[in-house]
Amino acid sequence: MKITAALSKVTSILSSTFNYLRTRRKRRLYQQWIEQAGLSPEAIPREEAPEVRAPGIDWKRLRMYMLFTLLGAALTIVFGGIILLIAHSC
Repeated sequence: MKITAALSKVTSILSSTFNYLRTRRKRRLYQQWIEQAGLSPEAIPREEAPEVRAPGIDWKRLRMYMLFTLLGAALTIVFGGIILLIAHSC
């Protein structure tokens, strides 16, 4: 499975989980209001589901960031090795 498909699947699962928890809390609160006020069950307000839009990922920018991070780590290791070789030979 490609990483983009995996990331989109994880974000959709997390989004749906958070939406479910949010609506569940509201339904429980409305149910408590109905019980306390003695209203009919039709008094529960109906909500329209909001359109969920996740921000897009700029893959080119992320790829460049990862490339420069790996390049910096590699250069640090090479220079560290050179310094250790120089210090060990002296």
